[in-house]
Amino acid sequence: MNKKQKSLTNKGFSLVELIIVIAIMAVLVGVLAPQFLKYVERSRKSTDVQNVASIVTALQTYAADPMVETTNQLTNGGKITLTTTQTTVSTTNCTGNTDKALAAAGINAIGLKSGNWTSTAGAGITLNVAVSNGTITVTCDTTLDGTNNILTGTYN
Repeated sequence: MNKKQKSLTNKGFSLVELIIVIAIMAVLVGVLAPQFLKYVERSRKSTDVQNVASIVTALQTYAADPMVETTNQLTNGGKITLTTTQTTVSTTNCTGNTDKALAAAGINAIGLKSGNWTSTAGAGITLNVAVSNGTITVTCDTTLDGTNNILTGTYN
């Protein structure tokens, strides 16, 4: 085979073959994209559950620390407001010295990654912190849809 014959047999793909391949890829993306998006949302919810667990642990550790001054402890409890925007921990979204507990734990910004935790009014989640006999209890006073509970990690 000489050089001219070799170049004639090496034509590549035709336009029709390329269009068929692109159409097959479009169908696959159309079928798989909704499943992918569902898994992305589940991972966001899982991250939120882990972040809330970290907040609860930080509050419990802060209240149990004997080196913390009595005036700074969480004796009156407090509230922590979580929204879908990452906000810096401050007295605007934390009450009752919970901001000091989170800052001491190195939690500088709090927020939700998933928008599905928000209440029916869309205002986010409020965590209530109560201290009784040195034990910290955290409850969620935001009414969710019944199947989602960020404190227990129940979501669908």
